[in-house]
Amino acid sequence: MKLVVIGGGAAGMSAASKAKRENSKIEVTVIESGNFVSYAQCGIPYYLSGVVENHEKLIHYPLSEFVEKRNIDVKTGKSVEKVDFREKKVILKDGEKISYDILVIATGASPKKNKFNGMKNTFFVRSLDGAIEIRKQLHGNRIAIAGDGVLGMELAAELSSHGKNVTMHSKHDSLFPVVDSRVTEGMIDSFKKRVNVKLNSTVENIAEKDGSLMVSDSTGSVQNYDHIIFATGITPNTGFLKGSELELDASGLIAVDDGMRTSNENVYSAGDCATSFNRITGKPEWHPLAQVANKMGRVAGSNIAGKIMHYKGALGSTLVKIFEYEVGFTGLTVEKAKKNGFNPKEIFIKGSSRANYYPGGSPMRLLMVYDQDTGRILGAQISSKDGGAWRLNTLETAIYSGMDMETLFYNDLGYTPPFSQVWDPIITGASLSMRD
Repeated sequence: MKLVVIGGGAAGMSAASKAKRENSKIEVTVIESGNFVSYAQCGIPYYLSGVVENHEKLIHYPLSEFVEKRNIDVKTGKSVEKVDFREKKVILKDGEKISYDILVIATGASPKKNKFNGMKNTFFVRSLDGAIEIRKQLHGNRIAIAGDGVLGMELAAELSSHGKNVTMHSKHDSLFPVVDSRVTEGMIDSFKKRVNVKLNSTVENIAEKDGSLMVSDSTGSVQNYDHIIFATGITPNTGFLKGSELELDASGLIAVDDGMRTSNENVYSAGDCATSFNRITGKPEWHPLAQVANKMGRVAGSNIAGKIMHYKGALGSTLVKIFEYEVGFTGLTVEKAKKNGFNPKEIFIKGSSRANYYPGGSPMRLLMVYDQDTGRILGAQISSKDGGAWRLNTLETAIYSGMDMETLFYNDLGYTPPFSQVWDPIITGASLSMRD
């Protein structure tokens, strides 16, 4: 059997490796448009700031691992023009045709481009190839970041921490609205002391002048920068499929079932170009996250090899380091819970990461969402300089397993003063819910 995988990122290489591992007789070919496969896309902000000195440190496995040890044929620098699903052939832009018995489409996503794409010192980042080129050119000190999502905030913090004069342009009237303002209050105050923040600001025009950029925004101001990085969203890499027989949703995502099968019985899809679904609601969602992509890829590869697996959904769990703060969110907000038929309630806790008498602790802001009818935990958001990440992951595990607040209250979390209060903020939140 000939398996062809389009895309050498997390989902593609996971699918290829799992299929080959389960059935060594499968002939596997991976087609990747860039020069690298299996690399840490999430490490790109740290590479751009200089925390990671060499891009090779972001590569999980060298190409030889797949070609020589796993016997997978990997073709890099090859872009796909289209797929002939009836003839079962992948047609490359250089004219080469590659036949398949089973196809996996794992083409990922790209940054949304705008009219400024292609201008000197104007960047859009998503791939390692792109990051390498940006770092070669990122010599100036005055940098603008357009977009206050996870990537934009992360880039602004990392570049500012390493000596750059950074300005954040946010189209919103409050910064980082993906997380509740009660949770991010301390973090936002800290952020604004180190990053110039312009709210209600969208970039309307960029003009090159004497080697720098004159950036005009919707507030009417004009700022001078050396570089601008747009972090204003991503779009799935499925343009080559438009007009084909493969089912796409309204956003251009490839529709898949819980086995990663598409509308074509010989075609699977996984990763940022495919639909995921919400673990709580069961409804289709987009989860363009590395861990999700890896798991979707593994499910696809296993099913192709005949070992049946079912994808269990995701919660969109996200962690981000913004300066010294650990910020995260998972599951449903109150608004989303209401739209999906729940009777939600929020509990907001101001706690501490350690026993008050033990040095080195940090204030902790935690928001928990649960269903008042069943007690089921539906979502959580957190911000702290100390221990925020592990608590977010603890709550994600509780939500993923369908736990209710009373069960969470009785959970026997480990305790010692350097790591927690005797009543951890998580347990305090669960306790408060039981007063209803």
